[in-house]
Amino acid sequence: MSRIRAISRLAATAAILLAAPAVAQQPGMMQGAQGPHMQQQMTQMQGMMRQMSDIAERAQRMQQQLRQQPGQMPAGATTAAHSAMPKMADHMSSMAGQMKGLSEQMQAMMKDQQVIRDRAMQPDMDDMQQQMGAMAKNMGRMLQAMEQLRKRMSVMPPEPAKP
Repeated sequence: MSRIRAISRLAATAAILLAAPAVAQQPGMMQGAQGPHMQQQMTQMQGMMRQMSDIAERAQRMQQQLRQQPGQMPAGATTAAHSAMPKMADHMSSMAGQMKGLSEQMQAMMKDQQVIRDRAMQPDMDDMQQQMGAMAKNMGRMLQAMEQLRKRMSVMPPEPAKP
């Protein structure tokens, strides 16, 4: 079931990424001095969406690995950390999905003619994109730390049995 969901997410992401450059190149979409800037923003948004897809995939792989891990451990060997990691992976996967959705909505705003024409909106759009980029970068780092913790926990000796 989750494999089908992951494949459908990938297909949807691919469709969005393939459609965005074609829509952005339509006549009248990139007018005046904002054209190159807006094209650069669209390219950055596509990169963020790919990054969020990668983070979501990695978090889902971690979820699957953590679900299989308890069966490999001796009875009573799980710790609070072992219990918390699958939940953390669930939350990370959810956050990545939310960030990807936010990126998609921001990309839709960038295609809106009113936003393109209104120069006063440009600094706010730039700021939002910078903040989203920073969040995506931090999420990647956090997932990397979680992956490292998972590796260390898989070799962690079981707690001694309590009398």
